[in-house]
Amino acid sequence: MTGAIDYVRWDPRTVIAISAIMGVVAAIGQIVILGMTASKVAELPMQPTPDLDPRVYLRAVLALLGIALATSVIAGLLQILGTGMLTHVLGRSVIGKHTSLGEAWDLVRPQFLRLLGVTVLVSLASILALLLPIAPGAALIWAGATAPGALLLLLGVFAGIALTVWVAFTLILATPALALEDCGVVMALKRSRRLVSGAFWRTLGMVLLGSIVAQAVGTVAAIPFSLAGGAGSDLSTFSVFALALAALVTVMVALPFVAGVTALVYLDRRIRTENLGTVLAAAAQR
Repeated sequence: MTGAIDYVRWDPRTVIAISAIMGVVAAIGQIVILGMTASKVAELPMQPTPDLDPRVYLRAVLALLGIALATSVIAGLLQILGTGMLTHVLGRSVIGKHTSLGEAWDLVRPQFLRLLGVTVLVSLASILALLLPIAPGAALIWAGATAPGALLLLLGVFAGIALTVWVAFTLILATPALALEDCGVVMALKRSRRLVSGAFWRTLGMVLLGSIVAQAVGTVAAIPFSLAGGAGSDLSTFSVFALALAALVTVMVALPFVAGVTALVYLDRRIRTENLGTVLAAAAQR
């Protein structure tokens, strides 16, 4: 855990700049979505009337879902970009090299589509891991066999959760592998599977603990802004900006720590399984 803090202290301006840029863009997205949400909610009558066209509510719901989806996509892209840049910063800090914001961008820019591809494939694999064990039970219920279908569905839910966790954490090191080895999407997935093999529980524990700590610290740091934003009964301009600031603070605190923990786990596994320590020591002498 201390290593995730040390690289921030090694290149504080770069790490803070990357996190701030990602956080500001995320905050702008938060302002947009909350502003549009407020406008859509304001269009709806407070009390439904018998002659009210239900399509009015349907259009509002669809608009809100579209806004939420767009914001989720933007947040996901920012997460990929920020994690990739911060991984390069940490990787270079291990051999004693400082990295500027421009250098981090130059390193991650040609890799962005591949990083996106890795994220999409890992997400799809995790979704399939969750849905496939559930499918037989759902099919039985759909066919009318409610009792056996419900039992099979319940077992499928537990199996799906376990399988999803296994898939997600087996492939958790694909992003740092792609960023630091500059390999392809499929090779990054294979590298993650190979590095995690034999150390699944250690990897899960370290990444999970780091993520929980980062989110907790980020949430605590953002509490004053969250309380200020939620104090009003409506989405006023002040509330919108306060909630956006809460999102900014959370991203700035959590993103570098989570990215650092994941990259450090990747380096730890390579040192333990591939004698990376010797390679890093030689690189530090150049």
